[in-house]
Amino acid sequence: MILAIFAASWDLLAGFAGQVSFGHSAFFGIAGYVTAAFVRFLGHHWVIALLAGAGMAVVFSLLIGIPCLRLKGPYLALGTLAFSLVLYRLFLTGTWLGGTEGISGLPRAENPYLVFYAIAGFMVVSLVAMRAIADSRLGTVMKAIRDDELCADASGINTTVYKLLAFMISGFFAGIAGAIFVLDTTAVNPAIYQPLYSFYAIIMASIGGIATIYGSIIGAFLFIILSEVLRPLAAAALLIFAALLILIIRFAEEGVMNPVLEKVQELYDKIRGR
Repeated sequence: MILAIFAASWDLLAGFAGQVSFGHSAFFGIAGYVTAAFVRFLGHHWVIALLAGAGMAVVFSLLIGIPCLRLKGPYLALGTLAFSLVLYRLFLTGTWLGGTEGISGLPRAENPYLVFYAIAGFMVVSLVAMRAIADSRLGTVMKAIRDDELCADASGINTTVYKLLAFMISGFFAGIAGAIFVLDTTAVNPAIYQPLYSFYAIIMASIGGIATIYGSIIGAFLFIILSEVLRPLAAAALLIFAALLILIIRFAEEGVMNPVLEKVQELYDKIRGR
């Protein structure tokens, strides 16, 4: 469920605004670290820590978005990737937030059922909110920029502002996911900034269907199943995921589930005699 929020946040940015990020783990990770620091060192309630983490993710999305959004296409993707790698090295070599060990020892909730329902609630609210944004006037502008940025710019839309806004909204929800992830696992370390987390979000969103938001639930579910199946293969699993991502990009740009759902709809219409 946490991964579904993370994947949907990437889908909102890439699927609807057309801004492909390979560094989404930066927002996920910075929110996780801030949340852990607020709980572990400052003694704040987890709700305050979560909001602080998500807020810091928005700040970082603004800081990363301003220079990166001057780039387009693959250069934008590589620019965001570079920022996540920089954060990874900073937190790995720095001793101010635990270095390689990170932050651990966060309190664990006593009632696992309460945790489950709380995370499920966050997932539902987050995905509904992102879908509402995608269907709003803001979402329409984002899709216009995705489809033809030059025409959108010529029609009077301040494309830079809207792309930056998309970055910040996406960063907020990625931060929500990162904060919940750390609260659930009770620890965080620099590995959270690795590009692998960003690629996981891309794979899940691609499986569930690009520009769907809700498809991220299916994508995350199938991704977890596939991860468990491939767990015995260790490092080879990463190669399989990489190959899967390449195949999806090459042969199913709109995602794996979109064509499946279309076929199901066609079959349903035939059965109903339409």
